Amino acid sequence: RLSINTTARMEYGASKLSGKVNLYPEDELPNTIEHKFPTLGASFQYSLNQSNFYGGWSQAYRPVVLKDIIPGSVYEKVNKDLKDAFGYNAEIGYRGNAGWLQWDIDAFYVLYKNRLGTVAQTDADNNLIIYRTNIGDSHTKGIEAFLQGDWVIGNSTILSLFNATSLMDARYKNATFRSGNENISVDGNKVESAPAVISRSGVTLKYSAWTFSAKYSYTAESFADALNTKTPPASGATGLVPAYSLVDINLGVKVNERLRLQANISNLTNESYFAKRPQFYPGPGIWPSDGRSFSATVKINL
Repeated sequence: RLSINTTARMEYGASKLSGKVNLYPEDELPNTIEHKFPTLGASFQYSLNQSNFYGGWSQAYRPVVLKDIIPGSVYEKVNKDLKDAFGYNAEIGYRGNAGWLQWDIDAFYVLYKNRLGTVAQTDADNNLIIYRTNIGDSHTKGIEAFLQGDWVIGNSTILSLFNATSLMDARYKNATFRSGNENISVDGNKVESAPAVISRSGVTLKYSAWTFSAKYSYTAESFADALNTKTPPASGATGLVPAYSLVDINLGVKVNERLRLQANISNLTNESYFAKRPQFYPGPGIWPSDGRSFSATVKINL
């Protein structure tokens, strides 16, 4: 009933830079950054009749890449001793099925160390410089749950209901972030683009050759920056990303063994929303998402 798996991997690599960067002194370019990481992992599963308990722990890293090494402008400096981001993910859960019900519920924790960012500093001549370095750590803990019920109604009708929800609390710890020409502690602030609640609920009704599905999606509000700015500036690059809800539906019919037709409506209520506030390409502001849209699919099996 009990199975245990373990993994171990050693990774070697290096971020090397050669060539020339215009308008930047060659002697100011960062050194070659080596990567040496043992990444470990372990998981277990304990099986019962129609369910099982499971869990795991796995390390991972994000190496420093070219974007981190090259300064964005002559006013920016890069720490020549940048550290690769490193951390782990741990989870434990219970899943299974019993008659008409299926479920999968787990709790998780993610440690993200040495996140890369920028801080403000002054040089020997008291000029402001933007210093790219490791700004601190973040911790994310949460719960994920999936439930689905299937009922047979009569000889040719099946009704299915499902809900998939995640609850997350992602926060910075021992971290400092740049704002203007100041360095501000963001210890305890929420991590950007990490909504506290994401939920998807749906219903599917199958009758003979016909299938009708509807899905309701909810995403809670989130922050666009580590400073947790609420009121956006004129550029719109920071500030709250408001919560939004969407409804999608589709209708399909199996004409025969070779032909299937399906029609879809996305964002049925024509919700006006956005999910991100970009700060770089194609420019600061918001990325508006699609309104109501229609599509149709014809599937032919030859």
